[in-house]
Amino acid sequence: MPTTTVPKSQPQIGQSLSLPQYPARPVPVAAPPPDATPSGSEARRCQSPDHRFAGDPFSPCKIFNHVATLQALARGETVAPITVEIDPTNVCNHRCQWCVSSQSHNGGELTLDVFKRLVDGLRRLGSKSVVLKGGGEPTLHKQFNAMSQAVADAGLALGVITNGTLPWPDTPRILLETADWVRISVDAARAQTHGVIHGSRDFDRIIRHVTCLTKNTRRTLVGLNFVAEPRNYTEIVDFARLGKSLGVAYVWFRCVFDPTMRLDDPVLREMRRQTSAAQSLADDNFRVLSSDFDGADGPAPTNRSFPYRQCLGPNLIGIVGGDGEVYACCFLRGYPEFSLGNVNHEDFQQIWQGARRRAVMQRVRRGECGRVCVGDNGLTFLRYHQYNAILDYLTLEHKAHSDFA
Repeated sequence: MPTTTVPKSQPQIGQSLSLPQYPARPVPVAAPPPDATPSGSEARRCQSPDHRFAGDPFSPCKIFNHVATLQALARGETVAPITVEIDPTNVCNHRCQWCVSSQSHNGGELTLDVFKRLVDGLRRLGSKSVVLKGGGEPTLHKQFNAMSQAVADAGLALGVITNGTLPWPDTPRILLETADWVRISVDAARAQTHGVIHGSRDFDRIIRHVTCLTKNTRRTLVGLNFVAEPRNYTEIVDFARLGKSLGVAYVWFRCVFDPTMRLDDPVLREMRRQTSAAQSLADDNFRVLSSDFDGADGPAPTNRSFPYRQCLGPNLIGIVGGDGEVYACCFLRGYPEFSLGNVNHEDFQQIWQGARRRAVMQRVRRGECGRVCVGDNGLTFLRYHQYNAILDYLTLEHKAHSDFA
């Protein structure tokens, strides 16, 4: 079926960003007294597994904890999103060239009241977790700490993706009390490289924050992210060494998805060689995760066809922008024609179960989004690859040999 390419409008960069004045160092995180006995939601947050990788947090099989949701979706039912990704703000203090969210950098942000109402609605709807990310840089929101606390108080699991600048002095403590995991996007082993890629001069500050988190964590899994591209790929092994020296649980290497950056075969070969070398640093307390940087998991060829009969994966993950817009897919942030509604004006449950969402998701299934995840924008369908593979099978009318294991 022919698809329609969605045009991109020019990203609106905030023209007068009132960014906080950073303190020199994070406020130290005080350890609880030995006889402290947490209870209720606090007790759940303070539970420590036997070791940091207990329960295999990186297993792709996590989705099978939600088999009933998968089966209901395959039957054509509307299901609650398992995870909802929320951008507290669309403001960012870094300027990464390949940022997949630059389309939505319009200066919008959620108020705390709207955010709390949203979180309460997710709890009532049956969602399990929230990820605070960008959009912009989530921790720039002046109420970020209160937002994190609100998610935890609602009994929802919390993940945070941040560039690590953490402008508010108490944020490290709040993260360690509320978040199941925190992933910091650093993308360089050296300050100079980081400055070139992120357009900032805060590498040392970020490293101090990482150290603060790793030295004080009891249950929060702290990891670092590295987007490999032509300006930093020679630092892959050094980045793994840096992460291990800082005490993080893992480093995660991904290949850049940016059509303006040409990755020649020698560059890709060196990326593969370095990630393979970085793997040798892994041990029982430190993991090295990576894409394989080959043609399938690297920049998407512009002629790649969508490999599934329909796209159902985005039904499992809700996307809420800093301007309150609820989007059909993480790759469609900033595209108003693929907005499902706005939480500033409607309850999330009404949006998720409403007629507009059904119509928009039908368009996505048919490919009218232009398949920006696989097309000229050089992104990747792998974000929803596993979900779509499972759902593609479950929606088959006839499943041959289904009675065999």
